[in-house]
Amino acid sequence: MKIAITTVGTRGDLQPYIALGLGLKKSGHEVLIVSAKNEESYVRNYGLDFYALDVDIQKIMEGGDVQEMAKGSNPIKFIISHLKGSKSLKALMVKTQGEIWNACKNTDLIIFHPGMPLGFFLAKEKNKKAILATPFPVVATKNYPSILFYALPKLGSYYNLLTHFIFDKVFWALAKSPIKEFWKNSIKTRANFDISPLKQQIKSGGLVLNGYSELLFSNSKEWTNNIYTTGSWIIETEPNFLPPKDIDDFIKNGETPIYIGFGSMKDPSTFSKTLAIIIETLGITNQRAIVGLGWTKNDYKEMLPDNIFLVESVPHTWLFPKMKIVIHHGGAGTTATGLRAGKPTIIISHSADQPAWGQRVFELGVGSKPIKKTNLSADKLANAILYSLTPIIIDNAERLGQQLRNENGVQKAVEIIDRFISEENDIS
Repeated sequence: MKIAITTVGTRGDLQPYIALGLGLKKSGHEVLIVSAKNEESYVRNYGLDFYALDVDIQKIMEGGDVQEMAKGSNPIKFIISHLKGSKSLKALMVKTQGEIWNACKNTDLIIFHPGMPLGFFLAKEKNKKAILATPFPVVATKNYPSILFYALPKLGSYYNLLTHFIFDKVFWALAKSPIKEFWKNSIKTRANFDISPLKQQIKSGGLVLNGYSELLFSNSKEWTNNIYTTGSWIIETEPNFLPPKDIDDFIKNGETPIYIGFGSMKDPSTFSKTLAIIIETLGITNQRAIVGLGWTKNDYKEMLPDNIFLVESVPHTWLFPKMKIVIHHGGAGTTATGLRAGKPTIIISHSADQPAWGQRVFELGVGSKPIKKTNLSADKLANAILYSLTPIIIDNAERLGQQLRNENGVQKAVEIIDRFISEENDIS
């Protein structure tokens, strides 16, 4: 079967779907990843087919709109900043819908990220099947608040439902405008844009896959039987990767280092300041560190102390098990990889779902309270490191890591998808 998987965003928005795509390919399916053009070589390196959308997420992340969005983690401010988006960004989003349509129109099944819901409407229009696959919680429940509200004070089950209602309304408001405009200009048929694709998918009995562990966010008894939580989708092996000798030597020649990196949360204007905080923190705590640059270029000119090693890109699945602690921005994929490695975690949250993952890390007893990027200081980071190195936190992290390693989210998701395809074929 020809399966298109659509996702666009940071590397963390892509990696879980590469893992899922590899599992589906192994199961005998023809898989096409549809994502931003700057990720083409990265995806093809895994042997998966790729359709390049004419959008460069790395450049967009450097733009003023996105930098402004990332300045705070207050959910209302985050929502408003997204809704305000520039005209040029909205025009690009409309153009991208046409590219997604062309990529997916000849496939048999569409698996879509919640931030790319055109796949739902395309499937409905073309009488295909669609699966909503998400690496973070989006389905409403009384058990806990929406991901954007999770780090705020808890106010009970009805408040939780209200936050999910707000999330659904706003999240769909963000995506609806470019889809609706594309549909009006190019497809010109009737479609229900009044209700979010998430609600329509659930109500119609369509498949929803939660690509995270129940140990992190529990299932809800209110959910229908078409909603599955599979465990995280992790890339197990990196093709053609050989550990650089200098990194390997740094890890081996001294006390176990900690990892600090913020992935695609790129902010060149504050990198030197952040690095200065890291250097001071390591002096206070007497630690060594590997600092991951992610999408930030390695143009730091000053001499670094011997206890710091800068890396541009190293697979987290290889690196994290070798670390003492992992400190990062709190993306869903990075958080899952760090916890699965059994390492205490400290999250320096920037925006969106990151404060929620930071709060869960603390609630689970596997790391410190999250620190907002805007509030980062050497004293706060040093205290978080010392807290995370206490025996009880280390033991909790090791125990949770073992439980997560016993899950096979990709295998479970593929089994569910294969069963879904088989049942649909039997019906037809």
